[in-house]
Amino acid sequence: MSATHGVLPSLVSGPLRRLLRRVWGQEEALSPPVAVTTTVPLPRRSNGLREFWRGLQDQSGLRILDLGAASQANISFITDRGHKFYTADLLSVVSSAPLNGKMDDEAEEAESRFWSKHLNYPGEQFDGILCWDLLDFVGDPLVKPLVERLYELLKPGGNLLAFFHANPAGLPIPLCQYRICSEDKLEMIGRGMGKLHRQFHNRSIENLFRKFSSLKFYLSRDNLREVVIVR
Repeated sequence: MSATHGVLPSLVSGPLRRLLRRVWGQEEALSPPVAVTTTVPLPRRSNGLREFWRGLQDQSGLRILDLGAASQANISFITDRGHKFYTADLLSVVSSAPLNGKMDDEAEEAESRFWSKHLNYPGEQFDGILCWDLLDFVGDPLVKPLVERLYELLKPGGNLLAFFHANPAGLPIPLCQYRICSEDKLEMIGRGMGKLHRQFHNRSIENLFRKFSSLKFYLSRDNLREVVIVR
């Protein structure tokens, strides 16, 4: 699929238009999530992260995009291995946006500005994308357009790592920054609270990434499903 850098007209809907207006500050913003009371990092082993790096091994000079909160640990881990690090903290932009409202005639312009501001990269730019649990907290109207955009940005054969909580939809969940300690170990540190917009199952994840070539699932003991998706 060829890259696009502008509007996705067929994906624009009424709820998405209102969501983008909220993102761009055209309406009163919601109150920020309640802060997590602890900042003590929680260590965890990640088979998904191990598989992500295994798919990129024996290569240098790769471009890696991190969609989580900027972390010096991640920057150091990636650049120390001779790769180029890029970041775009989309969660802080879209996690609290509303999903209902009136139609907005300025939706196409707002969506174009959204991609230009937050994911303004050429097509097939990245060898790997660390999505973390972003898709659990993105509003329904923006999920499919976001996955479409990530497909465009990822090189053929590139890896994407995504986490999905197994908890029921609507449940408050801590928002976390994911810090890479090694090829199969992470530290999770709280950065607030968010609400799960939906509960992804294996079939719904497969449907969401149906344009990609393969998916590998890893279910951990803490109900966090890890998925490595290859374009």
